[in-house]
Amino acid sequence: MEELRIIKKTSSLGDLVIKPVEKKLAKEMIVKNHYSHKWNDSGFGIYNFGIFKLDEPDRCIGVAVYGLMKNPKAKIFEHPRDNAWMCELNRMWIADELGMNAETVLIGASIKLLKRIDSNIVAIQSFADGRLGCGTIYKAANFKYYGYHYTKFLENKRTGEVIHEQLFTNSTNTSGYMRNNLSYLIGDFTTYQVKTYRYIYPLCKHFKFNLKKEQPFPEYEKSSTKVQWERNTTLIKERLINMIYTMK
Repeated sequence: MEELRIIKKTSSLGDLVIKPVEKKLAKEMIVKNHYSHKWNDSGFGIYNFGIFKLDEPDRCIGVAVYGLMKNPKAKIFEHPRDNAWMCELNRMWIADELGMNAETVLIGASIKLLKRIDSNIVAIQSFADGRLGCGTIYKAANFKYYGYHYTKFLENKRTGEVIHEQLFTNSTNTSGYMRNNLSYLIGDFTTYQVKTYRYIYPLCKHFKFNLKKEQPFPEYEKSSTKVQWERNTTLIKERLINMIYTMK
């Protein structure tokens, strides 16, 4: 793994090294430092890259985590090769000490390393959370923009934990479904609607995204709107009861 590295000499950030790092280290750094403090073991971290100062080669000060799309079986692109796949930049975090433009350096170098490691990756997808902005770093890193959709996030009034709406509807994770929906039923959550911006970096001219056409980059904004999430509480209760009986 050591020979797989890129050295970037910059005037503002100094001399940097980007190279693969162990999944364990990437997970620890993301859970500790990323604003979400969350990691998906089933999809995150197929490839992980760290950024280091050249004169401190053993002190990782940021990571980029690449893995599966949220729904890896979704047919959202076309490519002539059967084994072609689109990976996702699942998480990224860089220490503030590196300053501006470090994210662009890490993304650009890690994409070059990805191309060396896995020739079956034909595109990279990432999403910008509208609570933080519209994804300016992706424009700087030469991604293409494919529009936004709305996502709901629910904030626990007691603990402050923020949870994606999908974890309230995905019944394949029984314990998570039960825990989240029991809290929902007793009114523990405030719901917010947020714009989620989609960016894609094609690695092959034969890649074609199917869902939307490329669009002009959006104007900068942060958005988070408090909403009421109307759900079928009777159905939720029935599912919870069935899950409890199944566990006996």
